[in-house]
Amino acid sequence: MEENNRTEETVRVKEEYRPMCSNHPLMKALMTGLLTFLGAFCAFYVVADWHFKNSMHNPYADRMERMAEREMQSMEKMFGKAERGFARKAANIIHLEQMGDVYKIIIDLRAFDNNENNVQVSSNGNILTINGRSIRKSKYNEQISEFQQNYMFGNNVKLNDLTKETNGNYYVITIPIDKEKSED
Repeated sequence: MEENNRTEETVRVKEEYRPMCSNHPLMKALMTGLLTFLGAFCAFYVVADWHFKNSMHNPYADRMERMAEREMQSMEKMFGKAERGFARKAANIIHLEQMGDVYKIIIDLRAFDNNENNVQVSSNGNILTINGRSIRKSKYNEQISEFQQNYMFGNNVKLNDLTKETNGNYYVITIPIDKEKSED
């Protein structure tokens, strides 16, 4: 009989044993959250791994990458040509020359709609500023081009005595040089 009593006691002990989280609602919530997080992480890892392996073994992935590289190279060439062409055109708009006792600035008015009113010349101390603007309108768009060039001269230049004149497609600005100050 003693054996029967022991068996009943062990059965009672097993029935009374419950996991710790079932007795505490906070622990139950924490464990549920932890298991949910681990499940989501494993699912994300499996999908990311599958996608990575699929893209690495995709025969078209290499072709697409090479096509994208070729497109980038052709765009770089195109922008490089446009940039060099723009710099060349900008250099042809304004020329500065020293002719004896004057500086001559020659502006090509074709870039500014052949209108001298689209070019403003101002001076501040020894700095001469030339601003130009042109507006080209078409049926579908409007293109605005603006240009600014600054020239810094020495004390021997008389910016207050400059003259402006139009000669065909060119706007000529003449700036006299003071010979007395240049000898100093």
